[in-house]
Amino acid sequence: MKRLLFAAALLMSMLSQAKAEVDPQFHIYLCFGQSNMEGNAQWETIDNQYVDPRFQMLATTAFDSPKRTMGQWYTAYCPIVSPMGKLGMSDYFGRTMVAAMPSDVKIGVVAVAMGGAPIEMFDKDKYQAKINEDPSAWHVTLANWYYGGNPYKRLIDMAKKAQEVGVIKGILLHQGESNNTQQDWPQKVKKIYNDILSDLGLQAEDVPLFAGETEYQEMGGVCWGHNAVIARLPQVIPTAHVVSAKGCPGNGQDGFHFSPAGYRMMGKRYAFEALRVMGKALKVDASYTLPDNLKKFFTAKSLQNVGDLVMRKGSSRSVSITATFEDGHQEDVSNEITYSVPDFVTEEGGRFTAIEEGTGTITATYTDFTGKSLSVTFQVESTMQGTNHILVVNNGSAGQNAWDKQCNTTLKKAMVKGKNYVVKALIKADKSGDCALWPIWTGSSNKNQWGGSNDVQYLSSYRLTSTFKEYTWSFNAQFPNDKLQFAFGLIGGKVYFDDVSCKEKDSDEEMVVNGDFESDDLSNWEIISWAGQTMTIEEDNTTGIRTVHHEMVSTDKGLYDLSGRRVSGAHPHKGVYISNGKKIILR
Repeated sequence: MKRLLFAAALLMSMLSQAKAEVDPQFHIYLCFGQSNMEGNAQWETIDNQYVDPRFQMLATTAFDSPKRTMGQWYTAYCPIVSPMGKLGMSDYFGRTMVAAMPSDVKIGVVAVAMGGAPIEMFDKDKYQAKINEDPSAWHVTLANWYYGGNPYKRLIDMAKKAQEVGVIKGILLHQGESNNTQQDWPQKVKKIYNDILSDLGLQAEDVPLFAGETEYQEMGGVCWGHNAVIARLPQVIPTAHVVSAKGCPGNGQDGFHFSPAGYRMMGKRYAFEALRVMGKALKVDASYTLPDNLKKFFTAKSLQNVGDLVMRKGSSRSVSITATFEDGHQEDVSNEITYSVPDFVTEEGGRFTAIEEGTGTITATYTDFTGKSLSVTFQVESTMQGTNHILVVNNGSAGQNAWDKQCNTTLKKAMVKGKNYVVKALIKADKSGDCALWPIWTGSSNKNQWGGSNDVQYLSSYRLTSTFKEYTWSFNAQFPNDKLQFAFGLIGGKVYFDDVSCKEKDSDEEMVVNGDFESDDLSNWEIISWAGQTMTIEEDNTTGIRTVHHEMVSTDKGLYDLSGRRVSGAHPHKGVYISNGKKIILR
């Protein structure tokens, strides 16, 4: 009996010691995605001069240079993610977190990422099917080389090993280029996120998800249209947070990857978002001494003045504030600015709204990570007759089909099936061509071959001219449409929009967000970026407007072409037509 009691006591002691090995001050973050998470920029001398030993990486595969063993912890010198990887998102995330946290806190990253990997490569139920689609794809090769052909399993296995010594505090994601603008991407990410939480015994409220934007168009990015999809992630995952890539420079070569400076900025922004969620100040901890390479990176020496701001009463505008740092890089710091504004202007998140007429001064103050503050001032004027603003969509070259070029807007709320609606818009184009309106129910489970909604109302088109005209579509909603699609794929050059409106018939409730474009917030608007389209808000005076009205309440089952013209004859040519509001293909 004494031996049994001694054995039980010994077992309890061993279990207690094993449990004590988990350090609650060792904060661990899981990282996954494709090449930008893997790291694509060659690190520079400044990046590996010194890395604080409190920033650790768990090798999720074997490394030859430097020599690392899978499953072991190391100080997080580049490369962190894989032997193929370079400087990436996790590098300056960890360095910033260590600098901001108390001296007894360690930061660890567990990262699995492959260049070119679609999000399905991290879905434990779909990765094999994705591999089978193209076994020779580069991301499949990387998965086989480094992760045993199953990236998700390797991430979970290594995360479980990390849980033996620390506590998982968050998940970092950078992916999307291989799923560019796919509308169901947030749902795919949600499944993977929930699978990770379930397989590791974690709770969402304890482990937020941080998703980084893709490279912006003005920085040379070609997948910037996916940022509108990433922006919807917090609506699908309440514990998800978006990390801005605004102003982060690309490598100037391929349109997909950031420069070394861009990765440093992005890593810092991932950390800042994590610190915000934790309720901590975006400031170096009082007990921490920044090494020289980080001190220059974090210390601002000047702010750029944005110039005077002239607004129409009732309109809203945001400004971009750029800081120059001691290491020479410039960065958009708009989301870290505090403002002092005159009483005729309101400010929220760096967006100014003119509520009355007036002239005054705005003071913008930026406090950097070291605690140093800089300020600039600029004038703001609000008038009753300010410049009108319009949306300019540049199609580039014309497409081959009406759907090849579009301008779409997500409504404030979905239509009610069976009710009548009126859509109005001022539109013109540099080159004459047809523009059709196709309200769509994006939430429908009835999908087409590309994974998009098949529940679309194909309303008639109008012939656009070089003069603004007001076009009207009146129709009965066949679906709970939640998006308006303006399709004008056969028009090359620029198409212009103003005063876009959607209301239920005999109602004054506006369903279009920013349809007059007096705000520069286009988060509810989108074009097809991969088709070469761009969109901007520009100044214009809309004159010479004529009204064009067309009723769309008929249930006529005739056959129409994509310009809305009725097709006559018993044997139409092969092609795409509209019948009873549906698109059909005659072969």
